[in-house]
Amino acid sequence: MKCPKCSHVNEDGAMFCSNCGQPLVEKKKDWPSIILLAYCCSILFFALLYLFLRYVFQWTEADWHTINYVYMGMSIITSLLTLIIPFGIRTLWIKITAFVLVAIAALINIVQNVLGIIDTINSHF
Repeated sequence: MKCPKCSHVNEDGAMFCSNCGQPLVEKKKDWPSIILLAYCCSILFFALLYLFLRYVFQWTEADWHTINYVYMGMSIITSLLTLIIPFGIRTLWIKITAFVLVAIAALINIVQNVLGIIDTINSHF
C-alpha cells in the first residue's frame, strides 16, 4: 500500500506508513447516522416552529380553520419524520442524541396539541 503523504510503499494491510507514520486507513463517515441525526434536528425544528406559529397566529388573529390546517399539516410531517429515526443508527452517541431530540420534539408536540384542544373547547363557550 502506497502512503498518500510520502509515497513510500508499505506492506498490504499496514495501518501506518513505516516511513513517516501517516495513517494508511481512513475512517469512513457513518452517513446513515448523520442523515438520521439531521432528520431528528428537523423534527425538533418543527416542534419549535409550533411554538413560534402559536404566537404569530395570536398576533395576526388568524381564524381557527387556518390554524388547524397548519398544525395538522405540520403534525403529519413530524410524525412521518419520526418514523425514520429507528432505522440505521449504528453509532451510540448519535443514537442517544437522536432519541433525546425526538423526546423533546414529542413533548413539545404533545403540549401544543393539548393547548390546541383546550383552545378549541374554549372557542365553543
